[in-house]
Amino acid sequence: MRPADDRLFSWILGLGPRSKYNLTSSGLTEPDLSAMGVDTSFESFAAERVDHERRFSEEVAGLYKVEPENVLATNGASEAIFLVYSALGEGRRAAVPLPNYGPMFSVPKALGMKVGNVLPASTARGTIFGFTDPNNPTGQSLDSDVLERLGASSSKGNAAIFINETYGEFTFPHSPSTHFGRVANLVVCNTMTKFYGLGRLRVGWVVADRGSIRKLQFAKWAVSGHDSEYSLWIAAQVLRKRQKFVDRARRVTSRNVRLVRKFLAETDGVSTELGAAPFCLVRYNGSQSSLALTKAIFEKTGVLVAPGDFFGAPRAFRLCFTAEEATLRPGLEALSDFLNARPP
Repeated sequence: MRPADDRLFSWILGLGPRSKYNLTSSGLTEPDLSAMGVDTSFESFAAERVDHERRFSEEVAGLYKVEPENVLATNGASEAIFLVYSALGEGRRAAVPLPNYGPMFSVPKALGMKVGNVLPASTARGTIFGFTDPNNPTGQSLDSDVLERLGASSSKGNAAIFINETYGEFTFPHSPSTHFGRVANLVVCNTMTKFYGLGRLRVGWVVADRGSIRKLQFAKWAVSGHDSEYSLWIAAQVLRKRQKFVDRARRVTSRNVRLVRKFLAETDGVSTELGAAPFCLVRYNGSQSSLALTKAIFEKTGVLVAPGDFFGAPRAFRLCFTAEEATLRPGLEALSDFLNARPP
C-alpha cells in the first residue's frame, strides 16, 4: 500500500498518461536547449575536465550574491527537502502550515518527526518551520511579517526556517532573489525543474550557512553521493544564459494568465486569487470532496487537475497553467463547461 502522503505523485503518474488535457504540471515544458544556445554534446562535456559540482555552485552563488560554500547541489528539490529535514531536524518537530506542497509535510512525517500544521505561538526548541514561497498550491507570496517574527524567535529556540523557493523566479525579480540572509537560521532550496523546465536534469540546490551545509553534505554522501556531472554541466550553462529562460517564462505565463482569467470570468461557482506562480488553488461551491470532483472532471472531460485535499485544502483543486496553448485553451474550456453544468 502506498503512503497516503504520496497521493499527488500517484495521481499525476497514474492518470497523466491517460489525460487529454493535463493541467497538473507546475513547471514549464521542456525547452529546446540548442535553440537557447546550450551545448548538450557529451563530447564537449567530456572534454571539460573540471569540477562540475563546484562550477555549478559558483554559478548559483554568483546569482544570489553568496559564497560557493553556502551552496550544495542536490538531485532536484526532492532530495533537498529530504536532506534538510533529516540532517537539520534535530528537534524532531516541524511546523508546516497548510495548504502546502505535499513533501514539505510528508517527508518530516516519514522521518518520524512530530508535524503540526499551524504556526505555534511559541517556538519549541529545534523546530523546523517549512514553507513554499510562492506557496504551492495557492501561488501566493509569504507574508514578510511571518518571516520576521519567526526569525526573531528562531535564534532563541535554536529553530530553523526552511523555505522552498522553487517558484520564486516566477515573480520575475530584476535579478534572482532569495530569502537566505534575511533572518537567522534560514535555509532555502530551489530547482531547475519548474522555472527552467528541466525536470529530467534532476538538478537542485540548497543555500544555507556553512555549518548547515556541512551537515547536509555529510547526509548527501550517505544518500546519493554525487550528482550527475553531465546534468550539472548543462545546468551551469543554463544559469549563465538565464535571461533567455526568463524571457521564455515571461512570454508563456503572461499568455496563460490571460486564458485563466477568461476561464474564471466564464465559470460559475468558483473563486481564486492569482499570485506569482503559474498555478492557483480554485475553490468551488458545494460539499463534494475534491477527490470526487476531480475524478468526475477527469472521467467526463479528460482534464486532469490535482485535488486540493492532497495539499491540505478541502473543496478546492490546484489548476496549473504551464502547458502550451494548444493544451491549455481547450482544457480550460472543457473544465468550464463541466463546472457550469454542475447542479448548484
